[in-house]
Amino acid sequence: MKKIAYILFGIIVFLLVAWFMAVRALNAGSLEPDNTVWATHIGRDTTVGILPDQYANYYSYTLARTNENMGFKISGTFPDTRYFSFNVYSLGDNTTQGSLVDYQIETDSGKPNPFVANKDSVDVGENFTVYIVPSKHKHKNLPNLLPYKDDVKMMTMVIRLYDFNIDDFGGVELPTVQAFTMEDEVEDIALHPINLPTSLSLRTIVRNVSLPGMVNRLGLLYEAENTVQLDGPRSNKQYYTLPFHAIDTRGYIANNDNRYLLTAITKQEKEVYVFKFKAPSYTSGPSDINQTDVRYWSFNLGNEATYNFNALKDEDAILDEQGYVHIVLASKDENGAIEKRTKELGYNFMEWNMPWKKGLILFRHMLADPNFEAQIDAVPPIQEGMADFSPIEGQKYMGDYAPQGIRMSTEDFLMEYSLQVEGIKVN
Repeated sequence: MKKIAYILFGIIVFLLVAWFMAVRALNAGSLEPDNTVWATHIGRDTTVGILPDQYANYYSYTLARTNENMGFKISGTFPDTRYFSFNVYSLGDNTTQGSLVDYQIETDSGKPNPFVANKDSVDVGENFTVYIVPSKHKHKNLPNLLPYKDDVKMMTMVIRLYDFNIDDFGGVELPTVQAFTMEDEVEDIALHPINLPTSLSLRTIVRNVSLPGMVNRLGLLYEAENTVQLDGPRSNKQYYTLPFHAIDTRGYIANNDNRYLLTAITKQEKEVYVFKFKAPSYTSGPSDINQTDVRYWSFNLGNEATYNFNALKDEDAILDEQGYVHIVLASKDENGAIEKRTKELGYNFMEWNMPWKKGLILFRHMLADPNFEAQIDAVPPIQEGMADFSPIEGQKYMGDYAPQGIRMSTEDFLMEYSLQVEGIKVN
């Protein structure tokens, strides 16, 4: 019995030492404010997964939370960018715990926020401080409070910049992060600095844990591909629609301020894809911020492994006289005929610039005005087990503001591209 007791005692001691060492290793960061904890995910980098926007950059700090009273003080300067936000996620389900958007952030100086409509060009505040704390401390008298659930064990904070200017972080330094603890009493706001948790690799966690499930769910879009045939311009030709659907973004580390429609394409040789939608008004600068249909929209080409390769954003799009966007998606041909024909039509050309044949088109609305008539939120998400996907196509809830697409041969596009079907006037 003594031998067993010694063995059990040894196991307990080993586990306690291992736990102590693990906690120490997981909290080996700086005691001082530090801006080196952020991992960089550049949207134009085609090795960044989860279908990022080509014109956006993402910065993440991923950590294991070992102290139930741990909070984070983030201090920085407002970047020069179209959009700027903080999101907090639990890596248990990859769902946002909440977000703080640029215009919601109070400035340290008390001067106006630079992301609030400012037609008079008044002097604005430059610096901010954000506090990310457990929900039990959300009643603390701290500015720019972003709470997360008390039981979160693995979490990541994400900063997003869209259509940034000057450089990858809008001409300013990355914000610093400092970890602290607080007492449970609501009235106590004393911050006690502690070592920052060690930065973990979000990319590794997503690739090994989250991505397989995401890919399987996105695979539903390929089941909805080519479901309706349309008569082509010649009796022996047929076009196919490319329907857009909403998806359930839970588990995708999605931006709390974005809404998405997607369509899937299994690319065939010598095939051209043409899309049309009505463009919502978008924010061009401080004078009209939050006074347009959406803050930002974009149209992106990715693959089934969730990497992004090409994009068209709102301010770069060519619109027709009625305010519609037409996009021709195709591989480049040797003599440039497709691009030439696209230009003649006054359309936008997007190159299929990836070797994969399985493609995903992601259409994004950011911060849509609640009064905007075409809300992506109104589109029911595609679900496993559906026999008929057509009743939940985007245009049936959003009208012309939802993209609609058709696919055809290169020959048809170059020689006889002029048709009107299902209310889609493409030329």
